[in-house]
Amino acid sequence: MRSSAEPIHRTSLGRGVGLLMVALVAMGVIVALLAWRARATLDDLRRADRINNVLPSMTTLMEDLLNAETGQRGYLLTQRASYLQPYRDAVRNLDRRVEELGARDQDPAHAPKLARVRELVNLKLGEMNQTIRLHDSGRQDEALELVLNDQGLHHMDELRDVLGELTSSLRAERAAISERLSREAGHTELLMLAGLAMLGLFTVMATSQVVLRSRELMRTQKRLKGITDNVPALISHYDADGLLRFANAEVGRVFHADPAALRGRTLEQVRGTENAAQMRPFVERVMRGEAVSFDAEQVIDGETLHFHQRFVPELVDGRVEGFYACSMDITERKRAEALVAASERRMKAVTDNLPVFITYIDAERRMRYVNETLRTWFGLDPQAAIGLHIDDVFGQASTSQRSAQLDLALSGERVEFEITSVMLGKQRHLRTVYVPDVVADGRVQGIFTLSVDITVMKQAEAQLARLASSDALTGLPNRREFDQALAAALARQRRLAREGRVMALLFLDIDRFKAINDTHGHGVGDVVLREFAAVLRRAVRGSDHVARIAGDEFVAVLEGLNRPEEAEQVAAKIVDAVRAARPAEVAITTSIGIATVADVEAPAMDLIALADRALYQAKHQGRDGWTALRWPAQDQRR
Repeated sequence: MRSSAEPIHRTSLGRGVGLLMVALVAMGVIVALLAWRARATLDDLRRADRINNVLPSMTTLMEDLLNAETGQRGYLLTQRASYLQPYRDAVRNLDRRVEELGARDQDPAHAPKLARVRELVNLKLGEMNQTIRLHDSGRQDEALELVLNDQGLHHMDELRDVLGELTSSLRAERAAISERLSREAGHTELLMLAGLAMLGLFTVMATSQVVLRSRELMRTQKRLKGITDNVPALISHYDADGLLRFANAEVGRVFHADPAALRGRTLEQVRGTENAAQMRPFVERVMRGEAVSFDAEQVIDGETLHFHQRFVPELVDGRVEGFYACSMDITERKRAEALVAASERRMKAVTDNLPVFITYIDAERRMRYVNETLRTWFGLDPQAAIGLHIDDVFGQASTSQRSAQLDLALSGERVEFEITSVMLGKQRHLRTVYVPDVVADGRVQGIFTLSVDITVMKQAEAQLARLASSDALTGLPNRREFDQALAAALARQRRLAREGRVMALLFLDIDRFKAINDTHGHGVGDVVLREFAAVLRRAVRGSDHVARIAGDEFVAVLEGLNRPEEAEQVAAKIVDAVRAARPAEVAITTSIGIATVADVEAPAMDLIALADRALYQAKHQGRDGWTALRWPAQDQRR
């Protein structure tokens, strides 16, 4: 039995040693990386500390030199002894302090400048001492001249410049160190997580493979303690009775106690009653053999800290003999998440209260964000729309209107367009912008959309267009609109002429309209104009174009006539209708000039001139009638 058991024992021991060696090598690499980073960080911190010591010394040195120079000049200029004492205080031990400054700042790059500072300080000290000697010997003028000469001022200016350059260089170096430490923090966290993962592997292998040899176990425990004490995480071990059997240095630092003094204490005694109560359900689970992970908020010395905790059961021959606890301080991450969440809440509050429809659509055309305007415009719950395809939210008919623009935006192109949609039975004119969300590798992972309701603006534009093309008093088209209509009618007449059709232009005005205004007033004159426009509109076909071009002058364009005499019949109808109208109990008549064109082309201005000449003839021949001129035929009158 023994001979057969020994090979098994040696095999188990060899496997355990082999696994331990692999784990130790991996841990050694991670620990070496951590040590290398820790050493680099320590070097940076030491350098930052030296900079923090050097900067005040430089500032004090400069202030003392300025005070010395000021005291020296004040004493020489005022002859007051009170100025001399600050000078003597300022220059006391000045040369020694310059030497100390050089000893503190051991950066080789600063050595030439520090040497120059030492040289300039010695020059200034020599100048100041010589000034005092000259003054004390009664040679005040020479002393004053020495103080005020250009060389002394040049030395002081150069000293200020050199010290300023050194100060700026040190401050820039300190800022670079701070930035480097901040940047390296994230990398260190990854290494720590890798170290913790390897630590877990090392612990499992140690408990499952090396338990046969207590000597090896002790060795492993020493290695484990050395590693865990240098890992920035709280690592501890509790036995089956709930007593702390191991705590690394970080546990002692966080709870302000010696880790050795914490051994044998319960979870409540280590963490506090309230903190332990939060973790007790997870302790019960891990003691049943379940590995658990959770986040916990702990109040330590009045400060609220956040930890991500991992409890792993210690299994021996299938029995739970305790558990290992690993806690990572995630307080800064939680605070950053809280700031981000607060920022998102504020941004959502802003976007939800903007009169703008804002969404984010991913590359699969699914809604990932939508503001509260969805409820206002579409009557849909924004939260219920998240994750749905846009066809399911807006309907395929609506999204097909924007299909081309969506394709362009998802291909990486910024798109702006205007579109009209019906929402909750209301027609809206929208100005929409699609902005592609392009990630670093050039992929478009979605698009931001922003739609502004420009319905009111469009209505205003239409109203302005109507006002620009119509007469405010009568509601008829104005001269601008008439010119466009006449040009279009003449273009159509070139085609209709081949069918034997005729076009006519009627030029009308109200007979003796000025007398009506002078006799009855402009208010009655406006009534007459409006009624005349109404009579004219009723007397022609709906397809004919009627316009007021100025004062009491009106025109009518008659298209598609079979013969010229039809225009004369319309004119006769208008003359009779105006005579019978009597607006505001005022008898009115009209004169009409007719210009007709059949199978020849007539320029618009020439046709207007022909109709105007026909109107003149109708006026000359007694008013209340019409005269017709054919382009370019002879006259007729009624």
